[in-house]
Amino acid sequence: MANLLSRFIEKIRIKWADYIIGALEIILSALIGFLVAGLVLWGLGYDPSRAFSIMISYGYSDPVYLIAKATPLIMTGLAFSIPLLAGVFNIGGESQLYLGALAGLLTAYYTGNWFLAIIAGFIAGALWGGLIAVLRIYRGINEVITAIMLNWIAYYTIIYLVIKYFANPVLPQQSVEVPPSAQLSPWIGFLLGIIGVVIIYYLLYYTDIGYKMRVSGLSPRSAKYAGFNPITSILYSMLIGGGMAGYGGALLVLAVSRSIDVTMSTLYGLGFTGIGVGLLGRNHPIGIVFSALFFAGLIIGGQFVELKTGAPPMLSDAITGTIVIALSAPYAYRVLIRYFGGRGK
Repeated sequence: MANLLSRFIEKIRIKWADYIIGALEIILSALIGFLVAGLVLWGLGYDPSRAFSIMISYGYSDPVYLIAKATPLIMTGLAFSIPLLAGVFNIGGESQLYLGALAGLLTAYYTGNWFLAIIAGFIAGALWGGLIAVLRIYRGINEVITAIMLNWIAYYTIIYLVIKYFANPVLPQQSVEVPPSAQLSPWIGFLLGIIGVVIIYYLLYYTDIGYKMRVSGLSPRSAKYAGFNPITSILYSMLIGGGMAGYGGALLVLAVSRSIDVTMSTLYGLGFTGIGVGLLGRNHPIGIVFSALFFAGLIIGGQFVELKTGAPPMLSDAITGTIVIALSAPYAYRVLIRYFGGRGK
C-alpha cells in the first residue's frame, strides 16, 4: 500500500514539474518576444511602451470581436495539431478552411439551415484533408508539398467560383450572403466551436481511435507491435483535422463574415496562423482555446497600433510575429526534432 502511494505521489510530482517547467518556458519566451519587438519599435522611432499598452488594452477590450477572431483560429489550430499527434505535418488547414467556408456558405444559401451548413463545412474540409493523406499513403507524396499545392488550388478556384457563379448581384466583389435564417451570432459560433473542442478532447484521450493516433505519432514501430496500423491513424487524423478546419470555415461565414469576398480577405492566413496557435497550445485542445484567444488579441491589438501610432501594417504584423515566434519556438523545435528524427521508425 505504501509503495502504491509513493508511486502515485511521484507521478503527481513529475506531472506538476512538467506543468511548471512549461509555464516558465512560456513566460520566459513571452518576455524575450516582447523585448525583441520593443527593440524593433524603438529602433524605428516608435515608443514601445505606448505600442504595447495600445496592443494589450485594445486587443482584449471587446469580447465579441475577440471571440469572433478566435473561433476560426481554434479550429485551424486543431486542424494542425490533431494530425501532428499522429505524426502528420498538416499545413493544409488554410485550404481546408476555404473549402469549409464555401460549402457552408452555399449550403446555408440554398437550404437556409445553419446545422446542415456546418455539417457540409466539416465534410468538405475532411475530404480535402483526406486527399492529402491518401496521396501520402498510396503515392508516398510528402504531405507538406501536397498541402502547399492544394492551398493555392483551393484559393484560386474559390475566387473563380465566387466571381463566375456565386457573386452578389448588388455587390459583385463578394459572394451571395448567408440568409438570415442560417445566420449565427459570434457567441453562438464560439459556443459551437467549444463544443467541437470538447468532442475532440474526448476523442483524443478517451477513445481507441485517439489512443492509436497518439501512439502512431510517437512511434509507428510501437504501433505496429501493438497490433494496429499507423497508416489508418494517418488517414483518420487528416480526415478529422481537415474536418475541424472546414468546420471553422463554416462557422466563420455563418457567425462573422456572412459572405466570401473576391480577395479572400476574411479567410486568408487563418490556416497558417493556426499552426502557431497549435504549437503555442502545445497541441492540446484546451491549450489551443487559450492560445487562439491570445493570438486573436494580438492581431486585434496590432490593428489598433497601426491606427493610433501611424505605424505601417507590416510593422504591427512583425511585432505580433516576433512575439508568437518566441513563444512557439521552444516547443516547435522539440516537435520538429521528433517529427523528422522519428519518422518511419
